Order: sequence, then structure tokens, then C-alpha cells
Amino acid sequence: MPQPAGLISVLLDRTARIGERDDAAMDLEAYAGEHVVQALVEVASSPVEDDLVLASAAESLGQILARDGGFPEDLLESLQPAARRIVEEVLRASRRGM
Repeated sequence: MPQPAGLISVLLDRTARIGERDDAAMDLEAYAGEHVVQALVEVASSPVEDDLVLASAAESLGQILARDGGFPEDLLESLQPAARRIVEEVLRASRRGM
């Protein structure tokens, strides 16, 4: 399966091991596109998501938004509070680094 589709598939597979899903979330940071962002948002907005996977998805999402120049407020409002804090922290850090 070509990347990032393979990574998205692992990330969204709740039967996959947590470590595999966490790795997929972190690796998705290297990609762009609506399908990548949507997969990360799906995980970062889930109230039943594993904390480790949620945090990695949020960090990757923040890196993608910082790199691609996005800050969609409605997207951020849909995230779990912990995920939103991580995304906002990554975005703030990227602004300081500019």
C-alpha cells in the first residue's frame, strides 16, 4: 500500500498495536493533504483514543498546520482538549522559530 495511505490505514486500525498506531501518527507528519489531516483529526478528536496515539496525532497535526500555514479554528475546536493544547503549543513554537 503506498504511503501515506498505509500509514493512515494503520493509524485508523483500532485492532493494531498501540506502538504501531503511534509510529504511524508520528510518520504522517512528513506528508501533506486533506486525507492526512482528516485522519489525524479523526484520532485527535476521539474521546476514546489512547493517550499516546492522541498526543502523537496532535503533534503531527500541529507540525503539518505550521508547515502548511493553516490554523482552521473549526478544526481545532473539534479536537479533544489535550490534543488541542498540543496543536496550539506546536503552532506557537513554530511562530517563535520564524
